[in-house]
Amino acid sequence: MIPQFVTVFCILSAVIVISQLVRLSEILVTFGLSVENLFLPFLFILMPFVSIIVPIALLFAVLLGFSRLSADGEYSAMMAAGYSLKRAMIPVLFVATAAYAIAVMSSVYFESWGRRETLKFYHRKAQTELDNMIKYRMKEGVFQDDFLGYVLYAEKISSDRSHLENVMLAPGRDSQKEHFTLLAPAASIDGSVEAGDLRMTFTYGIIYTAQPSSSEVSIMKFKKLDLDLLRIFRDQVFGPDSEEDDYRNFGPLDLWNYIQKMQASTEPRDHDTYLKARFLFHQRFGMPFACFAFALLAMVFGIQDERKGKSHAYLLSSLVIVLGYILIMTFKYWAEKDLISAPLGAWAPQFIMLGFAIFLVYQRNRLPPSESVFDLRHIPILNRLKRKHAK
Repeated sequence: MIPQFVTVFCILSAVIVISQLVRLSEILVTFGLSVENLFLPFLFILMPFVSIIVPIALLFAVLLGFSRLSADGEYSAMMAAGYSLKRAMIPVLFVATAAYAIAVMSSVYFESWGRRETLKFYHRKAQTELDNMIKYRMKEGVFQDDFLGYVLYAEKISSDRSHLENVMLAPGRDSQKEHFTLLAPAASIDGSVEAGDLRMTFTYGIIYTAQPSSSEVSIMKFKKLDLDLLRIFRDQVFGPDSEEDDYRNFGPLDLWNYIQKMQASTEPRDHDTYLKARFLFHQRFGMPFACFAFALLAMVFGIQDERKGKSHAYLLSSLVIVLGYILIMTFKYWAEKDLISAPLGAWAPQFIMLGFAIFLVYQRNRLPPSESVFDLRHIPILNRLKRKHAK
């Protein structure tokens, strides 16, 4: 099972990495293609998925192991020698416990660490890129059409790149912003990229605003206008949902303190965030528990009648993953809408799947391999009802 687990884990990780290429393509184009820009972001992005990959990898690892036992006739020989499925379940539970420990460590610690390191990495790269843009790309008397999505023109630029004269700023060609043109006799760039506070200040300027559907032009004069260049660049590259104070970036202790803080708030928006953060705290411990249910289900699916073929087992395993996901998302929705408590929403799906898995192990242990565990004739409760009805 262990070699199969490592193999499936690597394959699923590669699939996750490939699925993120579209998401990261724009950032790679912005920062350049290098080993660091490829390897580190993929490593950080993979961390939140490890707690999901591990149970699925364990399911297919156990499935492949027991399918091999069944296909080679070794399981039948074990049964003939008095080696029951319950005894075979012991090493599976040991492996499932180790997989749960890996998954819960990843979910509780590495997931938030990966999210934080992703932001730090991209912001560090963004700072370097913005610093290079200001120091080397800005040229006096030249229209720069890639200045944070704007067109920038300055008639004169000081040698230290901090003062500009006769400045114009307007949205770029691909911008969805309102059409405007900003003119100012002077502008200055204050702060630094390293300090995380880089601003461009225009003084005594005029903004001309025009609507595409109208010929009217609005004019606004101002004494001072500040632009947070670092914030604009981050939003342009990462989007508005990459805030560093996102509760998903918190470790267990910080997340718990955040939950207590949100619980004391009276704002409706904070209450919604509190429900989501509370569920996430319990989900980080509950989600990896699927390792036990998946491992037991894989044992049952792996021991199949050869007449049904191996595809039957893979089909059942895929169905379990889909139904398990639906079950988990349903309870998550109920918990985040405050219809049920967060611990119930996080743990109930796991115990439902585990109970179903234990029942199938019981069925498989008492039935020959040629009999289906899903056959209604072999379900004890239905048999008792039939007997009472016959009497």
